[in-house]
Amino acid sequence: MTSRLRFVLIAGSISFLLTGCGDAFNAGTISYKDSEQFTKKQKDTPDLDGKPQLQEAVRKALADLFGPRPQEIKVPAGSGFPEGGRYLANYEKVGDGVQDIVYTEANSGKKVAVVGGYGLYRKYCLHCHGVQGAGDGPTAEFLYPLPRDYRRGVFKFTSTAPSNPKPTRADLKKTITHGLHGTSMPAFEALMSGSEIEQVIDYVIFLSMRGEVERNLISIAALVDKDDINGITADDIKESLDTVVNNWKATETLVVSPKARRTEPTRESVLRGRDIFLGKKFGTGQPVACTDCHGLHAKGDGSSFVERNIFDKVVFRRKSLDTAIEERYKELGDEHKSAQWQPGGHGGGHDSASSELPETFDAYKNRETTNWDKGSKDDWGNPLRAANLNLGVYKGGRRPIDLYWRIAKGINGAKMPAHGNLLPDDQIWDVVNFILALPYEPDLLKDAEQIKKSVTAAPAVTQR
Repeated sequence: MTSRLRFVLIAGSISFLLTGCGDAFNAGTISYKDSEQFTKKQKDTPDLDGKPQLQEAVRKALADLFGPRPQEIKVPAGSGFPEGGRYLANYEKVGDGVQDIVYTEANSGKKVAVVGGYGLYRKYCLHCHGVQGAGDGPTAEFLYPLPRDYRRGVFKFTSTAPSNPKPTRADLKKTITHGLHGTSMPAFEALMSGSEIEQVIDYVIFLSMRGEVERNLISIAALVDKDDINGITADDIKESLDTVVNNWKATETLVVSPKARRTEPTRESVLRGRDIFLGKKFGTGQPVACTDCHGLHAKGDGSSFVERNIFDKVVFRRKSLDTAIEERYKELGDEHKSAQWQPGGHGGGHDSASSELPETFDAYKNRETTNWDKGSKDDWGNPLRAANLNLGVYKGGRRPIDLYWRIAKGINGAKMPAHGNLLPDDQIWDVVNFILALPYEPDLLKDAEQIKKSVTAAPAVTQR
């Protein structure tokens, strides 16, 4: 057998068993790792520390449902994959032998051998996203933002709502095809065919299902006595799987569609969008707090986030938060003293005001530490920042509808909240028009402080 992976398909209550050999070009055998929740206690997170029998029960349940290792993938019947998941594989079992899994091209009628979602994932995705989709591949630690961890079942950029629903296949296809601008997630349009991208989508969903079921079972087992060998029942396993599968099946019905067509990007619309961004209330729309995160000049430096200087020291220079805060406070002190020092006669000088900073170190540290814990972490525990809207770089896509979704339904797992309950669609479109205009007209926010004062003090205006 060559170094090409072999996957085998069998029929039964388990739809497919995909087996592989020939990992010659890997440093070692590829296998799943236990979730951090098996043995490592995490704050406010259920875990199985000190429960070896329950750990083994979860491992067995996962192996029975999804296969014991990546080269032996089981797809539970009814999982909702196209053709029951056969495109996760590239070989199917026929009697005691195997044969290629093929599909027929719609245009040419030509039969083409399937590479298989796992094979493609291993080639293009594993080095960043890791074997089980935990975002822990060998190159992950060198990237910012870190690659997505699929195991929570949470995906940031979706067209669906509410309450962190799954992405549609179209959402995942857009991300894989075009990449995420401003991140290390590349576009694969030139590397994979449309059918291959669909196969990778299958495998990403498979990994997400496996990871979320694992988390659900751990949550159940964490509440059980460590010596209860029957702590996880067949019903628990079925319910955990069914919940995840049904959530994925429902997602196509949860796409958020605008109730109003996009407003023409006129000057009036752009200025209305700017004023809404700065806190103005129009008609039935409620004032929004965009500047708290994005800052008055939309540079991603709002007060809800840790200072950018501190952020850069921690993320890119690998310093501890305490060290970064101490260094920044000293820098602010030096800048403050320099600003207070005025030139005097005969080449000398005098300190015209107090050299002390307006706040104590303890007050400064408390605020920045709080902002780091509450504002600068996403649901995966990774540091994040609000986008600098002046750059014209939009991770989730730059089409007007992409920006509409980001504003109306927020960004799952991040700190970007949904505003669809605060603003009617015509006002959301005004904000979209402002955001798209800002990179080309930075003077729109030149006098942001004065504009904000005037628009928030004015009474509400009815839009027509």
